[in-house]
Amino acid sequence: MTRGLLTYADIWRLGVILAASALFGLVAPFTSVRIDWESLLPLYVTGTVLAGFGAAYRLRGRDEGIGAALFVAAQLIVYTNVAVLDNYLGLELRRPLNDAFLASLDSAMGVDWWAYVSWVKSNPFVGRLLTLAYLSSLPQVAIAVILLGFSRRFDRLDRFTIAFMVSSALTIAIWTAFPSFGALPLRYAQGFAEPAFHLAMTKDEALKLLSLHAGPTPTLNLDGLTGLIGCPSFHTSLAILSVYALWGTPYIGPVAAVWNMIVLASVPADGGHHFVDIAAGVIVTFTSLALADAALRRASKAPAPRFATLRLVRHGQQSGDRCAQEKAGTGG
Repeated sequence: MTRGLLTYADIWRLGVILAASALFGLVAPFTSVRIDWESLLPLYVTGTVLAGFGAAYRLRGRDEGIGAALFVAAQLIVYTNVAVLDNYLGLELRRPLNDAFLASLDSAMGVDWWAYVSWVKSNPFVGRLLTLAYLSSLPQVAIAVILLGFSRRFDRLDRFTIAFMVSSALTIAIWTAFPSFGALPLRYAQGFAEPAFHLAMTKDEALKLLSLHAGPTPTLNLDGLTGLIGCPSFHTSLAILSVYALWGTPYIGPVAAVWNMIVLASVPADGGHHFVDIAAGVIVTFTSLALADAALRRASKAPAPRFATLRLVRHGQQSGDRCAQEKAGTGG
């Protein structure tokens, strides 16, 4: 039985996308943010194409798994781009950075950020492994969407993707109120030299963040968009959500759990984060999972949306017509 063109989870995801888009549309004109929309066009074209194929698979009833994977992937591509633009709106407030305070919290917990980074990066193999793990977060999201869709684990797919959206929205909101770039940009701001070992965040990227905070914001294009957030750590959210999404998948689930432990170990080093950023990311992630679960449980008890109901009714009528024809043909 088909689930209709839009599911309850689709309505939630599209609602979040519309809310994020409306926020940008209402606030951006009052800021200095300017967008090179032509450079972003390939993202929106890709999203539209994937959504079109996903809708076609659903409406034709060919393969619900493929349809769901394509449709959800399209939504995440569009949402991620809009969320990044909203993040730059928060930058426009130019609120004081809180990195010195966050560093003091690390110190109060007895954590020496630089000693940890130097220790884990002193071994070339471990250092490269951590960098690879840190850079794997977004590809893991794509893999999770494909696997959950193709294996028809729709409930897990819906909770995972809605929690992804909610956690990113909460992260951006918290960062807008209390902005920070992380321990590594703070180190460079204090005049420290670039380390001898490789980090995923380069010195140029860290200095670019500090320059963005000083203003003004340059015209934003696809190549120039960068992650701004220090605390809460969104890489932490991605690591936890990836394990949640892939857990229960034979062989892949345990591998994802072990791999994302390495991702978490890479966050302070390659991501240049304070340790307290990770703790904040954990809280945001589990809050988002709880909110996603509550939203979908409540939606499952509500009446089906008319467009979904219509599709189900038509499907039932077609089935009834076929049964009647078969009975007529057999004299039953």
